[in-house]
Amino acid sequence: MTEDRLKNYIETLEIGTTCKEFLDINKSILNQIKDDPEFVNQLKIHNALSNNKRFLIMKILERKAMCTCALAKLFETTDGAITHHLKILEEAGLIIGKKQGYYTIYYTKESLIEQITV
Repeated sequence: MTEDRLKNYIETLEIGTTCKEFLDINKSILNQIKDDPEFVNQLKIHNALSNNKRFLIMKILERKAMCTCALAKLFETTDGAITHHLKILEEAGLIIGKKQGYYTIYYTKESLIEQITV
């Protein structure tokens, strides 16, 4: 948006402020949002689920806990590729890996809580 169009926009709002004041106020709001820990957390979740394969992994884990090797076979890919996706989902707080012997079994947080409380 050009500066003239922005000035025109501000005038139509009849907010009694200059273009610079308007931008300063809204830049401050934008920075507050970007620095909010809740926003950062939501962004991690959205980014984690924006990938089709990660979203499918999440949907599978909602139904059944699985290890990396089972997911790799299911998706016909390498353990390393699945591990990469699982790490992103785990960092976003969507899944939990629980070591069971040689394997790490991955659960959604909700399914793990259900197992503990049953």
